[in-house]
Amino acid sequence: MAFVCNHLHLRSEDPDNAAKFYVDNFGAEIVSTRPLSTTVSHQLELNGQPLLTVSGEAEGENAVPGSTHPRFGLDHFGFETDDIQGAFERFKANGANIICEPWTMPSGSQVMFVEAPDKVSLEIIQRPA
Repeated sequence: MAFVCNHLHLRSEDPDNAAKFYVDNFGAEIVSTRPLSTTVSHQLELNGQPLLTVSGEAEGENAVPGSTHPRFGLDHFGFETDDIQGAFERFKANGANIICEPWTMPSGSQVMFVEAPDKVSLEIIQRPA
């Protein structure tokens, strides 16, 4: 029995804005948009691979706010880049909330953290060459 990751689903107060964040900052592509109950659902791909489904709060749901504080369960999503300084500049230019500017870990990897819409924490990492 084989498995592959199909998608991660983010619930957003503003799904259009959240999807735009991933398009503007990562170069993701919205490959489909469809109605979902009383809201909308966007499917995004990154480099031709499924990335996220982003939808709003449907009628009758009572979604609770997200948090960027360390927590049990899902803590953050990690993205790897070959240009962390360029990524940092892009996030800043796009008005993203930088949680932690790029710094070098003892392993030599450089990491930074960014807050995506709905208080989703994103780690950006560049491995040593």
